[in-house]
Amino acid sequence: MTSEALAAGKPVSILRPSMRHAWYTVGLLTLLFILSFIDRSILALMAEPVGQSLGLADRQLALLLGLGFALVYSFGGLPLAQLVDTRDRRMVVALGVGVWSVATVLSAFAGGFWSLLILRCGVALGEAVLTPAAVSLIADLFLKEKRSLPMSVYLSVGSFMSIGSYMAGAMAYDFAASISAATGLAPWQLTFIFVGLPGVVLAIVFLFTAANPPRGESLKIGQDYSSWRAFFGYIRQRALFFVPLLTVAGVYCFFSLAVITWLPTFLVREEELTLSQAGYMLGWIGVPTGLIGNFFWPQLAMAIDRRWKNRGGATVLLIAACVSGPAFAMGIFSGGTVLYVCLGIGILFGSAFPVIPPIAYQQSGPIRMRARLAAVNLLIIALLGYGLGPLVAVELGALIDGGEHSLGVGLAWICLLTTPFLIALSLLAISRSSLGEDQD
Repeated sequence: MTSEALAAGKPVSILRPSMRHAWYTVGLLTLLFILSFIDRSILALMAEPVGQSLGLADRQLALLLGLGFALVYSFGGLPLAQLVDTRDRRMVVALGVGVWSVATVLSAFAGGFWSLLILRCGVALGEAVLTPAAVSLIADLFLKEKRSLPMSVYLSVGSFMSIGSYMAGAMAYDFAASISAATGLAPWQLTFIFVGLPGVVLAIVFLFTAANPPRGESLKIGQDYSSWRAFFGYIRQRALFFVPLLTVAGVYCFFSLAVITWLPTFLVREEELTLSQAGYMLGWIGVPTGLIGNFFWPQLAMAIDRRWKNRGGATVLLIAACVSGPAFAMGIFSGGTVLYVCLGIGILFGSAFPVIPPIAYQQSGPIRMRARLAAVNLLIIALLGYGLGPLVAVELGALIDGGEHSLGVGLAWICLLTTPFLIALSLLAISRSSLGEDQD
């Protein structure tokens, strides 16, 4: 029956895994996403002790935290996404998780800037697999009308773990400090080992237990979107919709990841918190506000869509663009209690950017393009957010202030200067929302 349907060019009925197995796989993907944020963010939390131990300057740390990670994460993600779109997704995910976890563990034994940079590239290469694979898998595990919730569950990690990972890192650091004397390793070294090992185990678990669904029902003979030529041709025809949709999160991350990356160091230097206190404080602020926003914004977008078709997501992004950057800037300029309140507001509104674009391009992008749409989105986020943001904030602060408080000045101004671009992209997405096509 299947071969006859294929020969006739008709959609093929796909037998999906059971709902229990599908949600189990979403749970594994979500747990892996949580680990990925901890492993990529642990160096930001450990920046002060790692920098002192290895003799690294702020500019070198910015390269390790940003550009060195971002280049591999972004450009490595494109060919890996091609594998996700065309090969066994379960195997690709397991290999990626194993690579980044082992690289995190080995970072504990880095002897200087270059060895740590190579290992950070390993973390980036492995992590580049996960979200494209998750977008592709969830799209095939669930029918369209049931897909929003599992995607929101997975994407919620991006909303709260970008800053909540510091709380997990602080817990690991406190435990590492308590046993450091008995091991002969510094607390920061043990912390890298502790946060990296769980991923090695989960990579094996995912390989042998996760669901591996067939590709979606709408694949048809004569409609092959698996080539890069077809991919870029499709995007070019709808550029005024897809370009702002795929770019807006990267522009947001240009300032938000600069803020998030340097916040632990800023709190230690400017607010005189300990490293652990900074991690816990950021976790208590970021986790609840990020979670609330992650589930609120998709609901608001759907409510707007019911009144103005296809405009909900872009309208939500416009609202978030007007509030998030100014809130971060006001908090950093003010300090004290105002800083923590404004961080919560900025994270609440900013949580729209990790969740809204993936839901939109998952619905609007052809099945054989979803992983690569995610990879392009992550490429822009990585280059602007991880790659340029932390470094530009340091240089901007040195240019404007040049004193001991220059880091905070740079963080505040990068938020303010980027906000107009974020608003412009959101307005463009609203005006061209009719170019988005419902794919299934």
